[in-house]
Amino acid sequence: MPDHGFGETDQAQPSILAIIVLYKVQAKKAVALTSLLTETEKTHRQGDRIQVVLYDNSGDAQLCEDLPPYVLYHAAALNEGIAGAYNYALGFARREGFNWMLTLDQDTQLPLDFLVQMRDLALQLERNEEVAAIVPQLSHAGKLLSPLRIRPWGVSYLPRGYTGLAQGEIHALNSASLFRVPALSEIGGFDPRFWLDYQDYYVFRQLHRHGRRVWVAGEIQVEHDLSLLSQKRSPGPDRFRNFLQAESAFCDLYRGSINGLGLTGRLAFRLWRQRRQGVDAVIRELTQNALIRRLFLTRTERIRDWESEMRQRLACLPTQDGQQRPSISVCMAAFNGEAYIRQQLQSILSQLSDRDEVIVVDDASSDRTCDIVEGLHDLRVRLERHASNVGVLRTFEDAICLANGEIVFLSDQDDLWAPQKVSSVLHAFAIHPEAEIVVSDAALIDDNDAPIGASYYAIRGPFRPGFLSNLLHCRYLGCTMAFRSRVRSRILPFPPKADILHDLWIGAANSFTGGKSVYIDSPLVLYRRHSTNATGSKRLPLSRQIRMRWDLCRSLAQSWLRLQRDSVR
Repeated sequence: MPDHGFGETDQAQPSILAIIVLYKVQAKKAVALTSLLTETEKTHRQGDRIQVVLYDNSGDAQLCEDLPPYVLYHAAALNEGIAGAYNYALGFARREGFNWMLTLDQDTQLPLDFLVQMRDLALQLERNEEVAAIVPQLSHAGKLLSPLRIRPWGVSYLPRGYTGLAQGEIHALNSASLFRVPALSEIGGFDPRFWLDYQDYYVFRQLHRHGRRVWVAGEIQVEHDLSLLSQKRSPGPDRFRNFLQAESAFCDLYRGSINGLGLTGRLAFRLWRQRRQGVDAVIRELTQNALIRRLFLTRTERIRDWESEMRQRLACLPTQDGQQRPSISVCMAAFNGEAYIRQQLQSILSQLSDRDEVIVVDDASSDRTCDIVEGLHDLRVRLERHASNVGVLRTFEDAICLANGEIVFLSDQDDLWAPQKVSSVLHAFAIHPEAEIVVSDAALIDDNDAPIGASYYAIRGPFRPGFLSNLLHCRYLGCTMAFRSRVRSRILPFPPKADILHDLWIGAANSFTGGKSVYIDSPLVLYRRHSTNATGSKRLPLSRQIRMRWDLCRSLAQSWLRLQRDSVR
């Protein structure tokens, strides 16, 4: 029997941000928009806060006239797929205080009273924070598509009309799914690697991994035209190839060997069916190649090839001004970090292109930290070793000195990067050319990656970039910081014989000399708190706090005088 799991009803009206991703379709001809506008008129009359974002990946901006004031149109400067669109909407939802986000494909026909019913469910489930998503049942030509229950050996369909909290891991299609915004923020948003296909599998897996559940609204039946199954408009070769790549990569990354064998069998059956139905030879060849790769390449080789192609795609994406994506250096200070450093480096490298680099400076570790870093066998990773332990400040200084990238990211050894961290930070730099530093929020996790309470800045108070604000309470968190390479002339060398935190010094020295900082109100880092953290685990004694602030003021004055002398020369 389904678990109806309703908590106490919250009388506050839910706020919903709906995101519709457009591609090569006029806004007013998008089926999802036309059906949604009818629905929003009903909910607005009831006083609900509903807003719609049209995110256009077509490449050319449309002239969108006569749209209601609650519909915003955004033309993307570069096509980052649905991942980029959804991350944009998630950032907007967080900034504007929306607590639910509705994701829609452009060709989804919403049934009568869809939004009213979803609104009512959101209202009933508002206080049950265990529920991260509310999903209807989607069908294609009468065949049930979504949601599915994930099994160790495959998937099974929920009965048509099933209503309630689903048990176990559930997958649903993105379109017509209503997500709780804090839950999406908790998992780090949407993964740019699955930029077009299998993003839904990724998100629902992450929600399940974080202990969140899915409410299935079986009373709401939505007909969805899935292009991969459509007889009217079969996918082109490029789209089908991306689907096959994402399908295989997701299975290799997140599913076991039984699921892997199942995928190989499905590819063989898919190829047989395509030949029988006379499907285009190019499509058949793509399926055949995917089958051959699963038969003759190892799992490691398949993942490596896919991640390499995703890096090349990221490198080819232009920035907002049409220029090439800036090169990146990630600077990491390492010391006895064998427990977490591999996982952290993997979360970083998956977002970098072949032009980027990760500089790991090891501060004379006594464990297997260096062996793990070298064992990645990634040419983008550069390992430098200290002969003796010199501390966090000098280790970060050495890493920054070695950086060659146009944008420098700082990283701790034991955190995790959210999948959209790099793309979000680069976007912030692109739209704020005056900014020298970008800082984001961070979600707190424990030793086992489980979330801990509120985000970093929700606990510490809002981020403030000013010098005086940081003199009293340091608002900079190094693992969330990135800066333009030209900032190095203001911050290097780090003050000798001074008791100063590296993140406070970088932020304060930049603001003291007139540099601007931009804050992203989204947790782009999963900040691990445990007993062996190098910094931040205990409150510093008052005597040291006073000494550090005196050292900061004295060092800033000396640095300012040095910069003045250099400018005269």
